[in-house]
Amino acid sequence: MKKIIIPIGAAAAVLAGCSSISTQADQVALHYSGGAIESSTFAGCVDPAKRDWAGPGDAFYVYPASQRNFVFSPAEDADGPAITFVTSDGIEMTVTGVANFDLNVDCTTLQVFHERIGNRYAAHTGDGWNKMLDTYMGIPLDTAVDRAGQAYTYQELYFDPVKKAAWEKAVVESLPELVGRQTDGEEQFFKDFAITLAKPTPPEAVKDALVEQQAAVAKANAAKAQADAQVAAAEAQIAVERANAAQIAEKIKVLGLDGYLRAQAIEAGINPYQPTGTPIIQGEQP
Repeated sequence: MKKIIIPIGAAAAVLAGCSSISTQADQVALHYSGGAIESSTFAGCVDPAKRDWAGPGDAFYVYPASQRNFVFSPAEDADGPAITFVTSDGIEMTVTGVANFDLNVDCTTLQVFHERIGNRYAAHTGDGWNKMLDTYMGIPLDTAVDRAGQAYTYQELYFDPVKKAAWEKAVVESLPELVGRQTDGEEQFFKDFAITLAKPTPPEAVKDALVEQQAAVAKANAAKAQADAQVAAAEAQIAVERANAAQIAEKIKVLGLDGYLRAQAIEAGINPYQPTGTPIIQGEQP
């Protein structure tokens, strides 16, 4: 017969019917004691990177102790869909992004979270956690984005990075209260919120209109620039002519008009000093 070797620790667990938990560095666990003949009772928390043993029938529920996120986008692996909202001028915009937060793993608070929300959704499992987030994070986030977006026009959010940053700030500031309303209690189950919102986009028809508008503005700006250049050139020419006229006036003051004209003739290669006596005809005696 083939001999089966069982490690001492494992053999002890098998013989005693014990359960155990070994948490990772980013996990915390809730320990509930109970079995076939007794009701389940909260026995305490297991800190990150710890190992704990329990009796027969005991249960452990593991929750994250590090930062979590809620991604909203059209991607298949996103936690929720892209969020739509309406601006102050009535344009429906769409935005994607990610909200970061921490689960409050204070032992007492985490126990209340598990017994009020987590156990109902089986939030200690992957699918249960995602379903829980749909309600307790997705809905408040949608509300926060929508409310904050109503304070801005679509062009402010689409073109102005300062306005967009202010909108993003308003969203994250309103999240704790909205999430708290959803969880319906005094305990703060989620904390340390942060959010990153992509540039919101209007419908395609509006985007096309914006492109046309920008093209028209660019054309108008080019025409204005050309007109301004022509005006500037004309003004420069006038200034040159005025300077030349002033220079001529000063020369006339010094030389007199006749002297100025003679000087101009000399400069042009013309002799201004032509003979003025009676001409002598050839063959004629004086």
